[in-house]
Amino acid sequence: MPSVEEGSLAPKRRLSCSTCFDALWFCYSPVHQMQQYYRLGVLDNCSGKWTSLVDCLSLKTKRSSEVQAYVEKLVSPNMKST
Repeated sequence: MPSVEEGSLAPKRRLSCSTCFDALWFCYSPVHQMQQYYRLGVLDNCSGKWTSLVDCLSLKTKRSSEVQAYVEKLVSPNMKST
Protein backbone atom coordinates (compact mmCIF):
# COMPACT_ATOMS: atom_id res chain seq x y z
CA MET A 1 0.00 0.00 0.00
CA PRO A 2 1.51 3.37 -0.96
CA SER A 3 2.27 5.73 1.88
CA VAL A 4 0.04 8.74 2.06
CA GLU A 5 1.18 11.97 3.61
CA GLU A 6 -0.75 12.64 6.81
CA GLY A 7 -1.75 16.19 5.86
CA SER A 8 -3.30 15.05 2.59
CA LEU A 9 -5.87 12.84 4.31
CA ALA A 10 -7.88 15.78 5.58
CA PRO A 11 -10.10 17.29 2.90
CA LYS A 12 -9.19 20.83 1.94
CA ARG A 13 -11.84 23.29 3.00
CA ARG A 14 -12.60 26.19 0.74
CA LEU A 15 -12.70 29.61 2.30
CA SER A 16 -16.17 31.07 1.91
CA CYS A 17 -17.04 34.70 2.59
CA SER A 18 -20.78 34.12 2.28
CA THR A 19 -21.28 33.97 6.06
CA CYS A 20 -19.50 37.32 6.46
CA PHE A 21 -21.62 38.81 3.67
CA ASP A 22 -24.82 37.40 5.19
CA ALA A 23 -23.91 38.86 8.59
CA LEU A 24 -23.24 42.26 7.01
CA TRP A 25 -26.50 42.10 5.07
CA PHE A 26 -28.45 41.27 8.25
CA CYS A 27 -26.67 44.04 10.15
CA TYR A 28 -28.26 46.64 7.89
CA SER A 29 -31.73 45.10 8.14
CA PRO A 30 -34.41 47.11 9.93
CA VAL A 31 -34.96 44.22 12.37
CA HIS A 32 -31.35 44.23 13.58
CA GLN A 33 -31.10 48.01 13.69
CA MET A 34 -34.29 48.30 15.75
CA GLN A 35 -33.10 45.56 18.11
CA GLN A 36 -29.86 47.42 18.67
CA TYR A 37 -31.67 50.70 19.19
CA TYR A 38 -34.06 49.11 21.66
CA ARG A 39 -31.33 47.28 23.59
CA LEU A 40 -28.49 49.82 23.49
CA GLY A 41 -30.09 53.09 22.46
CA VAL A 42 -27.90 53.45 19.35
CA LEU A 43 -27.99 52.10 15.82
CA ASP A 44 -25.31 49.60 14.79
CA ASN A 45 -22.75 51.00 12.35
CA CYS A 46 -21.79 47.42 11.34
CA SER A 47 -18.07 48.23 11.32
CA GLY A 48 -17.16 44.83 12.77
CA LYS A 49 -19.08 43.07 10.01
CA TRP A 50 -17.33 45.17 7.36
CA THR A 51 -13.96 44.32 8.88
CA SER A 52 -14.77 40.60 8.83
CA LEU A 53 -15.84 40.74 5.18
CA VAL A 54 -12.77 42.71 4.10
CA ASP A 55 -10.48 40.31 6.01
CA CYS A 56 -12.17 37.32 4.38
CA LEU A 57 -11.91 38.82 0.90
CA SER A 58 -8.25 39.68 1.44
CA LEU A 59 -7.56 36.09 2.53
CA LYS A 60 -9.06 34.89 -0.76
CA THR A 61 -6.16 36.56 -2.62
CA LYS A 62 -3.42 34.96 -0.53
CA ARG A 63 -1.63 31.65 -1.03
CA SER A 64 -3.07 28.66 0.80
CA SER A 65 0.03 28.42 3.01
CA GLU A 66 -0.46 32.02 4.17
CA VAL A 67 -4.13 31.38 4.83
CA GLN A 68 -3.32 28.26 6.85
CA ALA A 69 -0.78 30.18 8.96
CA TYR A 70 -3.32 32.95 9.58
CA VAL A 71 -6.04 30.49 10.59
CA GLU A 72 -3.67 28.66 12.94
CA LYS A 73 -2.69 31.99 14.51
CA LEU A 74 -6.36 32.80 15.09
CA VAL A 75 -7.25 29.40 16.49
CA SER A 76 -4.27 28.83 18.80
CA PRO A 77 -4.96 31.70 21.28
CA ASN A 78 -8.62 30.66 21.43
CA MET A 79 -7.80 27.07 22.40
CA LYS A 80 -8.19 26.50 26.11
CA SER A 81 -6.30 23.80 27.92
CA THR A 82 -8.30 21.80 30.45
